Amino acid sequence: MFLYGDIPNEWKIKPYLPLMPIFWQFYQELGWKRTTEYFKVCQDSAYDFFEDRLNESIKTSEQVLRGKIDRPDQVLSYVIVIPPVTIRSDLIQGTTKLLGGDSFDVTWVALDDVTQEIFILLNAHCEDGVPVDWWMVRSDDELLDRRHLKLGYKIKNLPIRMKNFDKAASRIFDVLSDVRNERTPWWAQSYYTVSIVWVSYAVELFIQGSNYETLTKIYDGWAARMMYGLPEYLFSMHSNLPSVVGNMFYGGKESIVSKIGQLTTGGHLYYQPIEERTLKMHTARTPEIVDLISRRVMENGVPFPIQSLQSTMPNIKKKSEPDTRFKVKYPSNDFINMEDMGLTFDEVIQGVYFDITIKTQPGEKLDESRVLSKGIGSKTKFTTLT
Repeated sequence: MFLYGDIPNEWKIKPYLPLMPIFWQFYQELGWKRTTEYFKVCQDSAYDFFEDRLNESIKTSEQVLRGKIDRPDQVLSYVIVIPPVTIRSDLIQGTTKLLGGDSFDVTWVALDDVTQEIFILLNAHCEDGVPVDWWMVRSDDELLDRRHLKLGYKIKNLPIRMKNFDKAASRIFDVLSDVRNERTPWWAQSYYTVSIVWVSYAVELFIQGSNYETLTKIYDGWAARMMYGLPEYLFSMHSNLPSVVGNMFYGGKESIVSKIGQLTTGGHLYYQPIEERTLKMHTARTPEIVDLISRRVMENGVPFPIQSLQSTMPNIKKKSEPDTRFKVKYPSNDFINMEDMGLTFDEVIQGVYFDITIKTQPGEKLDESRVLSKGIGSKTKFTTLT
């Protein structure tokens, strides 16, 4: 087993590993070299990953508006405002407008974990609660050489030059607002939000599986400094829109996770998929991560929503136990057994929507009747007649 102290200090995300249980387990089992190789796979697959997700989101939203999707309350898509989170098709328009406004852009800025330079920019635009357009910029794009008019720094270096994520997000917002207005002048008056996140933390969120586990980890990232005494947030947002999401954070973990869970899946558990092209690349180049996820799902089980809601971090500052102080604590370890519902890992990893909510208690009977649909978007297959 590899130890925390063996991780090079140059890895900026090192202090935040307590909030990244999948990567922590991956590192413990396989070491630093293999972990960095997996990050490279994630970088190489980023465009395909987001292309599949965003195009599917746009396609699903269009089909819902045209009335071409049966049972939209059992067909899942993605939340443009919060990319790692999925949403029921019948809730897309209302929830998106509530969280982002009638017309808005959101740009997610992912930072390299070592250099702290911008690795990728992902921008999406929504009109009347529906995603309509997106674009992405990689680390080698000349756009990242554009300079802040007042400070003179290249945009790719702003996260390094600024003292913290909040200031970096604000300065990047200055530059990207102009870029947005130049690219799409017809949306120049739309609301705009910029969010900064570490690449490894973004990947951690995308491979969590359970929508409720993802939401709790998002809260932990926001609370990293305030709740856990870490040097910085794991992500930060800057916007000209009064932030509904931002205000929700101050209500605490149970409050925001419950609210976003209701707004996105009506309080139901959804095991979020890894897209086919991305899964194939990860299986071919780093099969260990797929094996790890499989073991976490099929052997350990998936926490019930109520368990995720009530989970807590141990005292991560307890340095006398450097390699056990990162373990997430749940009210019990009586997790969801996928085999009880007749599911294989190959089915789960493609997405499954359950009749399991925050009211469902550990110990309740789980069988195939709890599976409402499989897949995501246009690939959804229903498991019941109605």
